[in-house]
Amino acid sequence: MYSAGVGVFLRKLIHILYAIAARMCSSGPDGGPGVYAFRAFRFERIKPSSTSRVPFPRSGHRIAADTANFYSFGGYNPLPRDYDRHGDDGEDAAERENGFLDGYWIQTLFQELWKFNYASAEWTRYSNGDTMPMELASNALLLHKNILMVYGGTGTPFGFRSSNQLYTCRVNDREGLMVEVNTTGQHPLPLYGQALIFYNDYLYTIGGTTGQAYTCDIHRLNLKSMNWEIVYICNGHGEYEPKGRYRHEVGFDGRNIYVLGGGTVTEAFDFKYIPAFDVEDLIWRRQKTVKDSNKGYPQPRRCHGAVQVNVDDNGGAPQVFVIGGHDGVNIFDDLWRLDLRTFQWTCFDTCRLPRPMYFHATAVSPQGRLYVFGGNYR
Repeated sequence: MYSAGVGVFLRKLIHILYAIAARMCSSGPDGGPGVYAFRAFRFERIKPSSTSRVPFPRSGHRIAADTANFYSFGGYNPLPRDYDRHGDDGEDAAERENGFLDGYWIQTLFQELWKFNYASAEWTRYSNGDTMPMELASNALLLHKNILMVYGGTGTPFGFRSSNQLYTCRVNDREGLMVEVNTTGQHPLPLYGQALIFYNDYLYTIGGTTGQAYTCDIHRLNLKSMNWEIVYICNGHGEYEPKGRYRHEVGFDGRNIYVLGGGTVTEAFDFKYIPAFDVEDLIWRRQKTVKDSNKGYPQPRRCHGAVQVNVDDNGGAPQVFVIGGHDGVNIFDDLWRLDLRTFQWTCFDTCRLPRPMYFHATAVSPQGRLYVFGGNYR
């Protein structure tokens, strides 16, 4: 579900790709362990190769990264657009035949999976459109080894068609065909804007919305038996059960799931006290965080980006970086870090996005580069 100002903000979508060279993990200039040779905590615009096709501007998509590429799934753009301006080579003409009006593509959702290669700066679109779901906005996405998992999401109009289906594809497969996974058990409701965690061969899904109602329920899928289980249903009985929400992000320390921000169409949740769910004891609690000595806490927000890394020079403590987002009125360009051991917030005040944005997509590579692609801006 997009905000009430959707008509204004969606006129300002971007397809620009940014990266930040953060001192998060391991890769020196020689490929060995160490810190990047280039400046840490500085955003750079990445220009694709002049010969590369480029995806259209979009929001509500998701990305995931590995050592060589990142992968962009789905997205939304309500404006008519000219394929010729984005290097279309004609190979998709047949599949788009019914989507054109006076030479412009008028479908609002992108039934697409793209790959961006870091070394060549080339975009490549997988030829898997026929196998992709119809729900292409505000999905949850996770990359495990070479398996891309896509869960949930919505079509248009938002909330009228939502999903509780899991799709997978092998990103090292040239075609990248997506497979609809058959599952059994106690399925979650069809939702969008949820979050995912992979742990001990289980895929956990947290929260989301039908478009009208919001939840912070937790289900998990056993990836060996493909059986869904209810983990926790928020019914108001637990002292620290969080409010229902969508477009939140999550962190995980090996036992606790931390729910970061998110909201509804009318509110956004803060970061001073964070809902935490213990996956062993199956209880919610409230985790107090420590404010940055100069900037305090991140302002409440939804539709932000977040990535998690384990920082070698911090004893392997998990840290979550939160980027951008909005609260229904304000759009943010800031970068924050939360240490999941000390719960200390750090604001990188000199490292800001080139423009405020939300509904953007974020991912971090194993080498420690944070990528930000697409989104809405003012």
